[in-house]
Amino acid sequence: MNNRRHGPASVTRRDFVGGTLVGSGAALLAASAPALPTSAQAQTVDAPLTGLGPDWTGPGGVGDYAGKNGNTHEVINAAHGDIRNGSLDKRVANTKVVDGLYDLIIVGAGISGLTAAYTFLKEKPDAKVLVLDQHGIFGGEAKQNDFEVDGYHLTAPQGSTGIVVPFARAVESGFPSPFLKELGYPEAFTYQKVENLSQPIQIPADMWTPMHIGWERADMAFYYEGKEIVKNPWRNGFAEAPISDRLKRALVELELFRTPPRRDDWAQWLDTMSYKTFLKDVAKVPEDVLDDVCAYLDPVMAAMGCGQGSDIISAYSAYNFMMPGVNAYTRYANDGPDPTDGIYLATFPGGNTFAAKRFLKLAKPEALSGGSGLYDLQYSKVNWETLDRPEDNYRLRLSSTVFSVVHEGKPGKAETVRVTYAKGAEMHSVRGKAVICAGQQHVNKRICHDISPKYRDAMNAFHHAPILVLNVALRNWKFLDKMGVAAVRWFEGLGWWTSLRKNLVLDGKETQPLDPNKPVVLTQYIPFLMPGVPFPDQCTQARLQLFSMSFADIEAQVREQFTKMFGPYGFDAERDIAAIISNRQGHAYFVAYPGFFYGKDGKSSPMEVLREPFHRIAFSHSELSGAQMWETAALEGERAAKQIIGKLA
Repeated sequence: MNNRRHGPASVTRRDFVGGTLVGSGAALLAASAPALPTSAQAQTVDAPLTGLGPDWTGPGGVGDYAGKNGNTHEVINAAHGDIRNGSLDKRVANTKVVDGLYDLIIVGAGISGLTAAYTFLKEKPDAKVLVLDQHGIFGGEAKQNDFEVDGYHLTAPQGSTGIVVPFARAVESGFPSPFLKELGYPEAFTYQKVENLSQPIQIPADMWTPMHIGWERADMAFYYEGKEIVKNPWRNGFAEAPISDRLKRALVELELFRTPPRRDDWAQWLDTMSYKTFLKDVAKVPEDVLDDVCAYLDPVMAAMGCGQGSDIISAYSAYNFMMPGVNAYTRYANDGPDPTDGIYLATFPGGNTFAAKRFLKLAKPEALSGGSGLYDLQYSKVNWETLDRPEDNYRLRLSSTVFSVVHEGKPGKAETVRVTYAKGAEMHSVRGKAVICAGQQHVNKRICHDISPKYRDAMNAFHHAPILVLNVALRNWKFLDKMGVAAVRWFEGLGWWTSLRKNLVLDGKETQPLDPNKPVVLTQYIPFLMPGVPFPDQCTQARLQLFSMSFADIEAQVREQFTKMFGPYGFDAERDIAAIISNRQGHAYFVAYPGFFYGKDGKSSPMEVLREPFHRIAFSHSELSGAQMWETAALEGERAAKQIIGKLA
């Protein structure tokens, strides 16, 4: 594992300005999932995992991605009814083989799987490749939601979003920037101008940075239930916030902490402890406010990529995502100023949907309409009839749930691998010379039937936390203009953060408006945090809690929360909310607990194990890099494809 950081965003935080700690109040910062059960028993949530219907999924927008919003009821019913419960295993032996022999079969059409297909076909253009995916469209979590609101087409990400730029500086800072020539990204992006503000508002380039690591990059408001909003609290040391002086001081002192122990094995050392332990024992956060400091930071780190909170994640995982205190090692590792200064995130309207589209179009140009420019590709349409044509070498088969991947014969001697999947009510098997499993390990451990105990143990070491991604389409955002802010954080109810973001100019063309009088989409990334519940039960109970919420529950809570926060500034939910789309990502992030990155008791880390093929089956997913980014997904796909090319040589 490289000691250089891998994470979804990287900006340098400005030193705290105005550190006088004044004010009083007993309310403490807290952020938690809605309606959490009080029991610490991980399996007590009564969540329906089969037999779900469209009312559970809710509206899915317009265009190619309509009805494909996150883990839909179709995906959940198939996965939990077939893969997870093993109800189809007994039928495998009787399943007929379809198609001819493929050179490579890829399970999973996310960025990693699509990159693997592109890499393989670039080296072997005449090879026959089949990509299978359980969803109704490719992309994995790199998908988008589309809306039509008052004559404007609006696009927002379902999950994966953000590109670390400028690329040359990002690479120097330890952030991978693969396939730049192929993707067609410019060295730096430009943004549309904001129009018709009634007062100056600092609007960030992305919604991630101002969550905490770059709080100076946006004007923001903190909303405390039943109290006045507090604007830009970090800029004056939370002077007006209704929290205790002890908590104010602890937050500011942690933000300024830059002197952790100097040691050559600092990365391995961080991986021996939880982030909460680091805060307590190394950063010396006072015990009487430790839980409240963690409650402030937990949704930030969970949403950015850690999945869960400070009590269970490795301090090295917190470092990867630039959390305070551990972030001081950025300076130590590079023996000088923070090397991430001057880099930022650029976000396409649909997030990293663009990268998924690009990798598909590179290898299968006919799959998407239009040209290859940035703007054309962003707004291209899927040519569905071209995806799985029998005469094509590259076939993409969607809505196909794989539940068995097994060598035909003893793994060490087999020359082919058989993959069995369900599409609709029918089961099929396909055969290939090799397979790349490009999905997460919670799936791989259930579908890879003949792997060795070493590989199975490595897969079992991965645990995943859910995220609920909400996209709320508004007819205007005059209320934010009146408040004078671009971002809002809150501490009660559903969610915790949302923000405006600037829009990219693509090939000289504007994408969507950024005017308080015109429509906009506000995105939320909502983790389900359960401090105090034992690990890995936190992950299970969080996921069941997410799945127990119907769309009607989610919609009602969004309307209620927005009305509380924005009603005093002219917001009216019935008038101003045009649509809400819920994207449930049940296994959004793997959760890296202490010892995950560098292993324990002399054993290799699970990532190291799975980055080597098991005979004719290779594995590729961003989680095998230690940080889930589109860049690491692409690199893992490329690595797995090259390994298979070597095996078939």
